[in-house]
Amino acid sequence: MVWGGANFFGGGYDVRPEVPMTLSQPVLALLCIFLARAPVPSDLEALTRQLGDAQKWERRKAVEGLAKLGGYEAMTLLIGALRDPAGEVADTAEWYVGQVSSQSLIDLLHGKQGLRSKDDRVRLRAAGALARVEGTVDGEALIRLLSEKEPEWKCAALHAIEWQASADHLDGDREDKIRPALEKALKRGREGQTRAAALRALVALDPGSTEQDVLAALDDDAHQVRVAALGFGVSQERLVAGLGDKSLAVRVAAVNGLAAAESAPAARALAAHLEVEENLRLQWRTVERLQALSGLAHRRDARPWKAWAGDLAEDWQPEESKGPGSASRDDKSAAFVGLPILSERVTFLIDMSGSMWKPGADGRSRKEVVDVQLRQCLENLPETTHFNLIPYTADPIPWKKGLQPATKRNTAKALEWFESRKDQGTGDFWDAFQLALEDPAVDTLIMLGDGAPSGGVRFHFGLLPGLVEREARNRGVAVDSILVTNLRMAKDCWGAVGERTGGRMVTADL
Repeated sequence: MVWGGANFFGGGYDVRPEVPMTLSQPVLALLCIFLARAPVPSDLEALTRQLGDAQKWERRKAVEGLAKLGGYEAMTLLIGALRDPAGEVADTAEWYVGQVSSQSLIDLLHGKQGLRSKDDRVRLRAAGALARVEGTVDGEALIRLLSEKEPEWKCAALHAIEWQASADHLDGDREDKIRPALEKALKRGREGQTRAAALRALVALDPGSTEQDVLAALDDDAHQVRVAALGFGVSQERLVAGLGDKSLAVRVAAVNGLAAAESAPAARALAAHLEVEENLRLQWRTVERLQALSGLAHRRDARPWKAWAGDLAEDWQPEESKGPGSASRDDKSAAFVGLPILSERVTFLIDMSGSMWKPGADGRSRKEVVDVQLRQCLENLPETTHFNLIPYTADPIPWKKGLQPATKRNTAKALEWFESRKDQGTGDFWDAFQLALEDPAVDTLIMLGDGAPSGGVRFHFGLLPGLVEREARNRGVAVDSILVTNLRMAKDCWGAVGERTGGRMVTADL
């Protein structure tokens, strides 16, 4: 009998007990360990009942309990929880299901409980979990999702193919079925993000024969495809050419690629680009990369950077352990709760869930403190800045449809509007994030809250960084966060979001 599943710490295991008639002490000890980890029927029954509770938080506790319990039956129930209508439950289930290693459980995800489910949300979550499982994944089952209408589903399947092909865990007919499906998605797909995901999957599937696909993608009409192409070790000449692209996202990818090259020509290209780049946030990103390469603390003035780069020997390589740059150090720009605003195209996402209304030591709620901090921030924004406010509960509540110039009139209206808000409820960050990205002008998002979503389809700390990164990289958007908590899991999550998107995370005691 084989138990396959994930323990509480995320590791997969398979236990095959063979108990002899006479037990030595070591064997007895191993048996005790097995019995401690094997599902206890009474526990399984209790968790099964709890999984059917009317309260979503009780069902989420059941999911956590099943993951701790492990075993085939428990993990099968966990896969079934992918169809739970509450994102808090289903997202948690997706996190743990993505840690299984038992092939029989992975095969369930290929079938009617996963990719073949009639529930479109289950198909999406199954693809997300299959990107992370440690076992053989059926690539032919995944390519069926390429016929879905929504790009999110197609991208989830392509992401799973990319990761499992890279890990050499992808099964199926690569030459006659999987590769042609990926080529079709790349060349004939309707959405730029789908075609970009197809390129990444295709390179992972067959890195030795996709050079022409990558070179063609560098000149593609869709900026998302150009972004993807710059991530595949293209020449420094191609990266330098990317610095002149009209798309911010492509220029961000080019800056990142040159920084990763760690060469004297790349450093000189970054210093020269700093002098001509018009986007403020990308200026700061470039400064951060130059600081990390050099160990120097120069800021946005390109002259000292050009002098430094010009003196580098052709065989120069940066010293190790420089660490990331800190472009915001001693910055004189406006700040929000201590976080300098390094952008002229910024949207503030403010969590209005229950934690915002708890009174502090002085009797004021966090919302009242944020009212004051936001006023100080907006009134100090230069009029060259464009901004928007999106407080959110179960739904996003935008001040305007898009960014507005920071004139005195607009900032006064925005502050009056925000200070009058009394909205309360669960906090759905994901929908607010998606709404903010619909504005093509935005280059920076600043999230203020406890960092723990309490509603919406995307909830789990372990999944959010990757999901946010994949959305943000197609736009070149940096995601900053101000956490009003010291919860370690929240700080780890939002620190990863900042690292992956070029943003920053700070904590504040409000």
